[in-house]
Amino acid sequence: MILLLGAPALCLLVCLPFFMHYKGIMRYHLASMYKSAGTLCAMVPALVAAIRLDPYCYVCAVALGLHAVADYVLEFRTYPGAALFMAGHICYIAFFLHLVPVSAVHLICLVCLLAIMALCFYKNRKAVGKQLLPFSVYAVTLSVMVSCAVGCISVGSAQGIMIAAGGALFFISDTFLFFRTLYPSSKSVSWIIMITYYAAQLLFGLSCLYIHTV
Repeated sequence: MILLLGAPALCLLVCLPFFMHYKGIMRYHLASMYKSAGTLCAMVPALVAAIRLDPYCYVCAVALGLHAVADYVLEFRTYPGAALFMAGHICYIAFFLHLVPVSAVHLICLVCLLAIMALCFYKNRKAVGKQLLPFSVYAVTLSVMVSCAVGCISVGSAQGIMIAAGGALFFISDTFLFFRTLYPSSKSVSWIIMITYYAAQLLFGLSCLYIHTV
């Protein structure tokens, strides 16, 4: 119960506001530290589950750890940060497929997500420009990860529902991030990106506590 309440509270009520504050006043190192700390909050329940319930939860914890490092690096180096993020996504893919093997749900979801991504890239092709290749590589990796997450809903368990919801929120967060990267946006968009991102990571991490219900 402490983890179920403490991790989200620390992440959303402490790390998130401090990240937004320090980023707003251009204290980027402090902002990055708090951003990374928010993701580490989600890693704690995954580590506890790995120790107490199932060692395979370490894979989820590693994914969160890689994303926590990426959260810091991305503020200063885009491509290394994106590479770390994709490495984290690959760990997530391995973890989700361990829980629920590939099914029709996975494939249908993947086709839909790739179609959405292709449409976004096509409609914004002038703004994307020479960034098409790196954007596409990340988009495909993200789509596979989210499809594997959403596919977990097929088992109808608490963990499966949490993972599926986390995958959907991750996709929403990165979609907003994609448009913010291309076009000027208000501060409210940054809040939407971070809230949905942290919510997704928290759902992934906390879902490990329900590992035996899948």
